[in-house]
Amino acid sequence: MAKPIQVYTSIGFGIASFIVAFVLGSFLTMTTGIPLIGGLLNGVLTAMVLTVGLVSTQFFGSATLMWLVFSVCASITTTLGPPGLYKVVIAVIAGIIWDIIYRMSKSTRWGLYLGAIVGSASIMFTLITALTMGFGKDAAQALERYKGAFYFILAANLLVTVIGVYLGDVIYRTRLANLQVFRNLKRHADE
Repeated sequence: MAKPIQVYTSIGFGIASFIVAFVLGSFLTMTTGIPLIGGLLNGVLTAMVLTVGLVSTQFFGSATLMWLVFSVCASITTTLGPPGLYKVVIAVIAGIIWDIIYRMSKSTRWGLYLGAIVGSASIMFTLITALTMGFGKDAAQALERYKGAFYFILAANLLVTVIGVYLGDVIYRTRLANLQVFRNLKRHADE
């Protein structure tokens, strides 16, 4: 069972990842005029933040909780697709997949990557499904934009996810794991 400190830390990482995605995505969309560019470029940082959150909290449900918090914040924005509460389902599915694969691998590095990759792919597939069903503001127009570039967006999304997970994993292992606050989190996880 997760300790309160682990739960609060996961919530904090969920909020932090949304802030990174929203601020960077909004800036890139405003400066380039291309709505999808923000999502692809900030995916690295979002994946990095979520990875650090997952490996530092070490409890089953951490990825799901972080994605839940992220999606609730994103539901009124264009982050993760057109505005709408359907994003909560999309994100929770991705988090559950990441949690299950990571735990089934006994928290190994390959499980960290595989869970992130499969969870990331699920986001695209469930987003397309939600838009096809008419969920989200201007779903039909958004669906047309996604359909035309689906395979490119999927491949790019998977690539930025792998890069982000790699950076988060390396930063955690080489820098953060040695900090007192992260050692305390690990101690709570081990108790």
